[in-house]
Amino acid sequence: MTRYLTALDAVRGDLEDGADPEAALMKLKAAGLSQVECIRAVVDLGLSSRSEAKTLVHFSQAWSSTRIRSEHLHKDLEELVDESRGLD
Repeated sequence: MTRYLTALDAVRGDLEDGADPEAALMKLKAAGLSQVECIRAVVDLGLSSRSEAKTLVHFSQAWSSTRIRSEHLHKDLEELVDESRGLD
């Protein structure tokens, strides 16, 4: 929890100095926060509502490589399910 709070405090200062949310997400990720922790941080920092935070983080530049891997995984899983059902 200390790591989370330390990262949050550092980013809060950056945001007060005019940093954009994307830069904040990059810094949170660099501090070792997980994608879920970043979603929580977005809400805790007041950058968006809880319902919007997941989308904001998911489509951020900071987490783009994770998003691309996840989208490929989901596509591959859908194809496997379709093949197993004879829908290909």
